[in-house]
Amino acid sequence: MPGILVRRVNSPALFWALPNSDLLAYGSVMTDFPVSKSFDGGTAPVFIFVDHASHAIPPAYDALGLPDDVLATHIGWDIGAEALGLALAKDLQAKALFCQFSRLLIDPNRSLDKPDLVPSEADRIPIPGNQALSAAERHRRIETYHQPYHERLELALDQVSREHEDPLILSVHSFTPRLLGDAQIRPWHMGLLWREDEVSARTFMAELASSTDYTVGDNLPYDARIFNYSIDRHVGPRGLRHITLEVRQDLISNESDVNRVAGQLGPALKSLLSS
Repeated sequence: MPGILVRRVNSPALFWALPNSDLLAYGSVMTDFPVSKSFDGGTAPVFIFVDHASHAIPPAYDALGLPDDVLATHIGWDIGAEALGLALAKDLQAKALFCQFSRLLIDPNRSLDKPDLVPSEADRIPIPGNQALSAAERHRRIETYHQPYHERLELALDQVSREHEDPLILSVHSFTPRLLGDAQIRPWHMGLLWREDEVSARTFMAELASSTDYTVGDNLPYDARIFNYSIDRHVGPRGLRHITLEVRQDLISNESDVNRVAGQLGPALKSLLSS
């Protein structure tokens, strides 16, 4: 890993000051593999995080037995989500956090009791490195990747809560236009997932309806009332305003598209800040 490695005293994490970058990468003390990256875009009362920002697998896991081109598909990460989250953080002048390991290694947006915390298959594709996983290896991945990431997320939310009385928390995800075996492309351009903060979700959806031509799913293509682990663990209990945004991956598959979508979402998000 390039950069300057610094050991933080009394901390579960290591961090790197990356040269020529405005991102900081954080890793577990059990490995030099970065579990997250942070971005400091300014002092706006907004915090953005992306659970599925990367398809990276630590070298010791030999890509979980998958070809690189398969890891780079939607099963390995949320395509375009990190780029969109970073573009929004820059536009809004906000802080952000990005998970840096693939959800195939261990899914940071799943609770520890979920069977797909370490998925044995994803969208009908078997994951060789996760077959017949031992309890010891499952525990190792929790301790080395899942737990340090959530510790970083908790600390980041502590900071934004200290700095702002009523911050807005934005969780960014993306979804594949079509799952294997589906005959039709999913009709939504994006979705707003909500359970506790319906007001923010519906306000944002109304803003998108008035300012864009997007078809927006209400708790679609996934339902936050069924699962939205990172929000449910860290944000809901704090009573913070929040939305979970899902964007269809074909809309944010390259830099120009990301900038276009971020430019359309930015005004709607700013309207939430002024409401």
